[in-house]
Amino acid sequence: MLSEAQDLLSALDFTTTDHETYSFASSDTPKCDLDVEQLEVAATAGDLEAVKSLTDKIKRSRGAQRATLPSGSALMFAVDCGRKDVVEYLLSEGLTVHTTHVKVATINRDTAVLELLFTHGWDVNTPIEWCVPPALAFAVEDSALVDWFLANGADPNARCLLDTTPLSAAVEFASLPTIQRLLDQGGSVACGQLMHYALRRKSNDRLQIMEYLLQQPSPPPVCKLMYEDEPWWFESQKFFGLGTPLHDAAASGDLDAVRFLMANGSDPSIKDSLGKLAIEKAHKHGHDSVVLFLRSRSDQSTSSPTAEPHL
Repeated sequence: MLSEAQDLLSALDFTTTDHETYSFASSDTPKCDLDVEQLEVAATAGDLEAVKSLTDKIKRSRGAQRATLPSGSALMFAVDCGRKDVVEYLLSEGLTVHTTHVKVATINRDTAVLELLFTHGWDVNTPIEWCVPPALAFAVEDSALVDWFLANGADPNARCLLDTTPLSAAVEFASLPTIQRLLDQGGSVACGQLMHYALRRKSNDRLQIMEYLLQQPSPPPVCKLMYEDEPWWFESQKFFGLGTPLHDAAASGDLDAVRFLMANGSDPSIKDSLGKLAIEKAHKHGHDSVVLFLRSRSDQSTSSPTAEPHL
């Protein structure tokens, strides 16, 4: 069963494999496809001799190009079931390593299979998807697995097209010692939108994590909009209302985080990409305690009246 963290990661396309993708539903399945189904069953069971026999049969049969999926359905099942011998054989037959194989092996904490995937050409720092960073992001809840990835060249700062890194996942899901370990191994608080991800922590130590990040040399900004330094992505996502960490905390009703951010230099007069203030985000979501706090701070400030929202 996936942990809560993995469920949440799935919302960012950190998804596990849907085995139905590799099923053949028609009752009129061609013989070559039946051979593939049998190969999948053998791979799942770890029956190496049957896998070899069926692979040879498929290679010699007509329509073999259709029977063998580009990344190998049988390989997917073998990876998911931890059938190392079958994985090694299918890779030797030329099947291609796919992001899903790496993702599932990481979630399964199967370093033996991961080592085979990396040996057969997968770069440990390749993003899982365009919006999902490399596989280290899936390992952050397991300190031993993090150490294994680091020993095999994983970069805590390796990003996808978005400014999201394994360290982004760590500040949302990992323990403080793991975050410290990643920073000690070259992790940078200057990338990965870390304050935004730290705010998403479900554990009660989110303020401790944010404080730790702000204590680092060149700490992450608290007064910049998300993706503000990534012009292309900012323009493509600004319609979602990209804000500062204070906007995020206000929108979620996290009064403790709002207090913390204000005490550490957040500016409540900054508007998000839709022109909304943090206090307006809190009001929209019905977080009265946050509204009252931000209003009291606004009353104490010397901001011009035009900066104040009409709530």
